[in-house]
Amino acid sequence: MKRTTPILLALAGVFLASEAGALEVIVGLPYGKHAIGHTAVRVKTFDDDREVIYDFGRYGDTWGYLGFHGEGVIRVWRGRKAIARYLRKQTSYRSSVAFVINVTEEEEKAIYRYYEDKISRTLWTRRYSRHVRHRLKQDYHGVTHQCTSVSLEGLKAVWPRQRWERLLDPRFNQGQGFNRKQREYFDSTQEKLGINEVVVPLDVIDAMEHAKEANPDLIMAVRYYRKRKR
Repeated sequence: MKRTTPILLALAGVFLASEAGALEVIVGLPYGKHAIGHTAVRVKTFDDDREVIYDFGRYGDTWGYLGFHGEGVIRVWRGRKAIARYLRKQTSYRSSVAFVINVTEEEEKAIYRYYEDKISRTLWTRRYSRHVRHRLKQDYHGVTHQCTSVSLEGLKAVWPRQRWERLLDPRFNQGQGFNRKQREYFDSTQEKLGINEVVVPLDVIDAMEHAKEANPDLIMAVRYYRKRKR
């Protein structure tokens, strides 16, 4: 079921200002030749930094079949000025839709600790003007360890499976945005590993839009970050 078209239309005319809140899953929409999209996660820090965005991807060398493998690098945008820079960069070339997930304070603290523990055990760290890059020990893998799976794994670590699947129903695992070869590789790898999970950005949008209507206790709000006009 394709449910992304209404969101794309909404992005053309709606902009909601972001406020600090509960866990926010930010899904960047496809643009130009980039047909798959991107996912990052925004979490409260409960200290002077106030909030942070964890943004995982192939921000290093890539290799392997279809470029589905690479160095696993997580960019950490800490504090409001850094987050404003991240969102400004994103909206310079694409629109994004963000889902504010209903988690308790204790759950969000646990999610924050999960990611902080993850970046404390990295192979190297490099500092930039508004973010820090950490090379994770685990490489990027386009099926099992990519932007969406990393952005969701903190939530997955604290929620029971039943609640998790109410948010991301496996029937939305469609691989939207992949070309034929990518989809075949994605499907065969999931089947080989016994995985049936929503880990592709456009699939996440469809699953969460469905969850917002079917399970309104899971999603507090939807925010839109519209591509800026040049």
